[in-house]
Amino acid sequence: MKPKELIRESGLQQRWKNYQPEPQQKPSITYFTIYERAKAANHWIYDPEIKRWQTPEEFLELEKKITGGDPKRLERLQIKDPIEGINAAYEQMQSLKDRMEVFVKRVVEYYKMYK
Repeated sequence: MKPKELIRESGLQQRWKNYQPEPQQKPSITYFTIYERAKAANHWIYDPEIKRWQTPEEFLELEKKITGGDPKRLERLQIKDPIEGINAAYEQMQSLKDRMEVFVKRVVEYYKMYK
C-alpha cells in the first residue's frame, strides 16, 4: 500500500469533494423597481389576480400606504401597455353583446309562436 492510501481524508475534505453550490436566488423585486420600470416604459401596472390596472403613481402611493411591497403580490404584477386593457375590455363587451343579441332573438322567436 502506498502512503497516500493509508491517510484518510478529513471530514472537511470529504464534504468539499461533494460540495454543490446553492442555486442563486432570484433577486427580490421591490415595489419601487416595478414603479421605475413602468414609468420608463410609459406603461401601467396590472394585477391579473384582481384584474386591476394602476398608473405607476397610483401604484407607488398604494404600496407605500397599504402593502409595503408584499413579495407574493409583487411577483404576480405585470407591466403592460394600458391599451391592452382597453382592447381586452372591448372584446369582452363585444362578446357579451353578441350573447345578449342571441338571447334576445331566442326570446322574441319563442313568444312569436304564441301570438
